[in-house]
Amino acid sequence: MKKIFIGIHNQADRFVLRAHLAVSNQRGDFYISDAVKIIIAVVLGALLLAALTLIFDDTVIPRITDEIEELFG
Repeated sequence: MKKIFIGIHNQADRFVLRAHLAVSNQRGDFYISDAVKIIIAVVLGALLLAALTLIFDDTVIPRITDEIEELFG
């Protein structure tokens, strides 16, 4: 009976040690930070593209169209 309890105790100790090593592992930390950087870059790029589209659609393109019509109209 004592051998069974010692075996269960050893297995529990191994499980705790493996769980601690898995939680304290920092090898994947760079992947997470790189993913966050990529997501931020994509969001900022989309916002910049949307702002440029609004500027060009509302101010630049109508003015260019008016100037071309005045030249050739």
